[in-house]
Amino acid sequence: MDSLIPALATAVATLERLAPNASAYARRNAGTQVRVDSASVSCQPLPPEAGFTLSAWTGDRFLEISSDDPSPEAVREATHRLADRVRHAHVDWERRIESLDRLERRFEQPMQHDPRSLSAATKIEAARALRAAVLAGPRCREAVGMVGDVHAEVVYVDRTRQMHQRLHRVRQVCLGIFADGAQQAQLHHGREAIGGWERLADPAAVAAEVVRDGPRILGAPRIPDPGEHECVFDGHFAGIFAHEAFGHGTEQDLFLKDRARGAEFLGKPVASPLVDMYDDPSNGWAASYFFDDEGVLASPTRIVEKGVLVAGLNDRHSQAELARRGQQVAKTANGRRESYDHKPYTRMTNTFFGPGDATTQQLIGAVRRGYFLTHPSNGMEDPKGWGIQLEGAMAEEIIDGRLTGKVFSPVVVTGSVPRLLQSVSGVGREVVEASLGMCGKGYKEWVKVTDGGPALRLKAVVA
Repeated sequence: MDSLIPALATAVATLERLAPNASAYARRNAGTQVRVDSASVSCQPLPPEAGFTLSAWTGDRFLEISSDDPSPEAVREATHRLADRVRHAHVDWERRIESLDRLERRFEQPMQHDPRSLSAATKIEAARALRAAVLAGPRCREAVGMVGDVHAEVVYVDRTRQMHQRLHRVRQVCLGIFADGAQQAQLHHGREAIGGWERLADPAAVAAEVVRDGPRILGAPRIPDPGEHECVFDGHFAGIFAHEAFGHGTEQDLFLKDRARGAEFLGKPVASPLVDMYDDPSNGWAASYFFDDEGVLASPTRIVEKGVLVAGLNDRHSQAELARRGQQVAKTANGRRESYDHKPYTRMTNTFFGPGDATTQQLIGAVRRGYFLTHPSNGMEDPKGWGIQLEGAMAEEIIDGRLTGKVFSPVVVTGSVPRLLQSVSGVGREVVEASLGMCGKGYKEWVKVTDGGPALRLKAVVA
């Protein structure tokens, strides 16, 4: 993609003679997905994707043209077509989007052993080892091992910036199916990490939670007394809570459409004073990058500070439009495209609760009667009404500050985001990353995300 930068820079200069702002974006993706089960072995390349988009801001909207031919000739042809569209559009030169500081730079995530140079046999063996680690557990009847690698090369160009980044991740996922007579249960776990093949973890460590807890949920009943209970969320369950609670609800492109209730709470308490929350594409978790798809350098955003909602997330358009409406909000690095030919939206990255000062055992020890929730599986949020639903595979009973060993499965948490957050009475000290996530916006526009947090003690409606 480096060789395309001069042509993209020329395109931007040409378009900015006709419109207040212009930019160019190019991306190439590659990778492999390996899956091993009892019936099959597959090692498939990810669908190839390469192309670019030229964008012109007319003062009230973006006009864009994309191409799957990342060549200088295709860039020149696309420039002519987009320029013609701009000439026929209304252009408001007074509404220029503020330029970023000048920067020309190449970034690359560290990688010692490039998975693209490894044989299919090596990758299949890694997936087999992961499957074998799950099969070694009690009552396991079937297991699936999956490994993968993902690579992205991204270029962004505008009048002040010419930037290039190479991003690399590896993935391990295992699934266990457990059986006892007619009863069955399944559980999965995994991890993604930035870097090359050297970042794969010991298969036994990845499979440990599945091996330990898969047999425990086998035949487990539902919670016998659904309703509001004092609960402790482990770090992974707290992570999905962070993602759903302050995900789409603080994405400020939804503020423009009056579709996010978070707009009403900026500067106001929304949580217990114990609660801090962040979104940080620069922290080294699996969804990290050096700059977003609009050329904004990655940096952390503190969304909640001691219970007060202090900031939302935005892309360049939503930040500029909110400023035009009299709301001065800080720019964040959250303008993201699903692929080169999709428009940028405001999207989360690595979203997590900040640490407190308690151990998980101390949080559990303060609960007279309640549940310890682990193994989150899914979540959803209503940004407008700020309701939430979280699903998980296991809740363990707490009586008089001790885990009884009695488990229930599955478990569902429902409620109001502010009510849940305001009930937080304890925050753990160790922040953990849940690294497998992907997130859609309105069931589309999928991007890589992670979430995480320390354990939380709070009151939740569980069933």
